[in-house]
Amino acid sequence: METTGERPQGQSATDPELMKSMVLGIVGDLARLFKEHGLTGKPIKIIEALIFAMFVVTETFTSAKKGLDQARESLDQFHEDMVEYMFTEYIYKDKKAKDMEEVQARFQEMRELINQRYQAYRQNFLADYQDKQMSFHRTFDSLAGYLLPDALPEDEEKNRLIADFSVKLAHFWGGCLSSFQPSQG
Repeated sequence: METTGERPQGQSATDPELMKSMVLGIVGDLARLFKEHGLTGKPIKIIEALIFAMFVVTETFTSAKKGLDQARESLDQFHEDMVEYMFTEYIYKDKKAKDMEEVQARFQEMRELINQRYQAYRQNFLADYQDKQMSFHRTFDSLAGYLLPDALPEDEEKNRLIADFSVKLAHFWGGCLSSFQPSQG
């Protein structure tokens, strides 16, 4: 899903709000996972964690809606809301822009970064899924490569972290998917 810069008209606000809440929950769970594995001493790039969580939510929402056509309106609003949130919370507060042109340029850079990361995550996620090994090692390596300042050593601890991450990712996927299913009633 690419961000378009356009806001859809006449949509229900509940889907984008639910998706944003899920993103923030996933980021919190990822932070706890990394903390459990002793990685709290390494600086973690919050923007990268948010983008990864957005990817998970976007993919599950598209899957639940059975395609992009049915999901586009809510996704466009969700992406715009998240870009605005990340921009105001993590970029604009730290580095004040000189003028509106600079603000627009940074906003566009954020959109482009999200689109680039989605492509990388999607490629690795699909490759992991098609392996059917129940391990999302490519997806993890992609996330860790963007998230952490230094590569993790190839050792037993990393393998445990990948196993725990794989379980978490399946949990995220299942939780998001079930949240997007229409209620039976």
